[in-house]
Amino acid sequence: MVKMKKIKFITEANKNLIKNFYKDFIHKYNFDVALAFVLLILVAITASIYPYLIQSVFDNLLDNHRDSWILFPLIIALVAFIRGVAIFLQIKQVSKISLSLAVDVQKKLTEHLINTDLIELNKLSSGNHVSRIMNDVVLIKEGFERSINNLIRDTLTILALMSYLIWLDWLLSILVFVIYPIALRPIIKIGKKQNMIATILQQQLEIVTSTLTEMLQGIRMVKSYNLEKLEIKRSKSVLNSLFKKMFSLVLGRAKVLPILEILGGVAAASVISLAGYRVSIGEMSPGSVVGYVTALLMIAQPARALGTFNTVFQEAMSALSRIYNQLDVKPKVTSLPSSTLFEIRKGTIPSIAFENVDFSYNCNTKALDNINFFIKGGTKVALIGQSGSGKSSIINLIARFYDPINGKISINDQDIKNVNISSLRKNIGLVSQDTVIYNTSFFENIRYGNLKATKKQIINAAKNAGIHDFIISNHLGYNSILSENGNNLSGGQKQRISIARAILKDAPILLLDEATSSLDAKTENEINKTLNKLIINKTTISVAHKLSKMNSFDQIIFLGEGKLVGIGTHKELLKSSTFYRKLLKFHEIE
Repeated sequence: MVKMKKIKFITEANKNLIKNFYKDFIHKYNFDVALAFVLLILVAITASIYPYLIQSVFDNLLDNHRDSWILFPLIIALVAFIRGVAIFLQIKQVSKISLSLAVDVQKKLTEHLINTDLIELNKLSSGNHVSRIMNDVVLIKEGFERSINNLIRDTLTILALMSYLIWLDWLLSILVFVIYPIALRPIIKIGKKQNMIATILQQQLEIVTSTLTEMLQGIRMVKSYNLEKLEIKRSKSVLNSLFKKMFSLVLGRAKVLPILEILGGVAAASVISLAGYRVSIGEMSPGSVVGYVTALLMIAQPARALGTFNTVFQEAMSALSRIYNQLDVKPKVTSLPSSTLFEIRKGTIPSIAFENVDFSYNCNTKALDNINFFIKGGTKVALIGQSGSGKSSIINLIARFYDPINGKISINDQDIKNVNISSLRKNIGLVSQDTVIYNTSFFENIRYGNLKATKKQIINAAKNAGIHDFIISNHLGYNSILSENGNNLSGGQKQRISIARAILKDAPILLLDEATSSLDAKTENEINKTLNKLIINKTTISVAHKLSKMNSFDQIIFLGEGKLVGIGTHKELLKSSTFYRKLLKFHEIE
């Protein structure tokens, strides 16, 4: 006999995961689960009736009871009908619960990712996150379905059939109970190994998703640099690795069925041998032997399903662990319980102050080191410096996408850490180099600037951004659907949509993060004219890349390697900063 105390089918870690999963997701489906359980019992009971009916048929035929020829077929047909309906309703009920749970988990994970700090999101690629939402949740769904269908239904069926076996002949049942548990040890050992393989496989799936996402997003660069062969080679490499890991998982599953098949055959042969002997000495009837063997053969299918269940269960636990690891990461950039609404008094334009601000993305290198400056309300300020000097970091901190390590950032003397984040960002408009275009209509893309805006306001924003004429030239006008990432738009058209959003939002603080750096000179000049209209009566901070435009700014903040190199007007920096004069010779900031 196998020493069961040494076998741990469910570890403590898995128990905790299941408790959390029940508390967070399953508990609201208690009634549906209870109904499924009733149907499962009905399926198990109807399964155990079959062997008894077959036993009765054979015994009555041997005793020449002719009335049984009509009665028992009708009973068998009725039981089959009831069992068929019960199985259909049970599968329907379990599928409904499992699909609902899968969608709930996907909603929860998506909501969590949207609210996650950028610094955490950027640790993994978008492909990794998509893989967790799609692939891992599918594994959890399959694990839940198998838990209901196999662990519960098949266990109940086996218990019902075993009860019949014991009632029919306890001596033969002892033989069965000795043989079948022998399979438990190798099956559970295989399951533990499957857990490790499943974790590695899910990681590889993330790599594949991430690689393919990167490849498709960067397809223009791939083609322009003739990198097709390299990308094909890279994709084949990750897909080959995926095949190896998937095959290892399939191989583990494949080992279980032969073990059960062999032991099932041994059990059946042993039972038939002993039963044949007992019939010959008059201790069993032929009908009892047929009924017993029928029940034993009926046990084989749920026993096989239970054997393979452990591997699926371990894969689901691995996926659930990864999802909870994600959900356990709490955002640090949040509104404090004591936070107040950020308010700007009517008729005032916000000022911005940085006091001894330090910031780092990776805790090793400072992106900003002891930054101090004051921006007067209503002024137009340029952030300049070489790539990596900290310009975009300042933009990110003002919008509170990140929090500084040290120091204080104030808007109108209000520490932005002490105000509600949502109310803060309502007062900030952002136009970035990387414009996000959604796979929806022009109308909806612009409306993201202000979801409460009227159609007239949206059209006016588009006109002021210089994109209206292009929009109406399309067949469906504002209802025309844009492709993913706006691939059917030019760079200038994307930027104009971004500017239209900012116009619609009409926030008193405007952040321009290299909004025109990737555009040609003509388009840049046109968009700059539009931006000049937008910044009236606003505090504007612009990450600038062309020194030829510096004399149009009220203040210039010059950064170098995360430190403040100089601050002042264009004329003041020409006089006071050697570095500024050197950069001026090149006309552009890298």
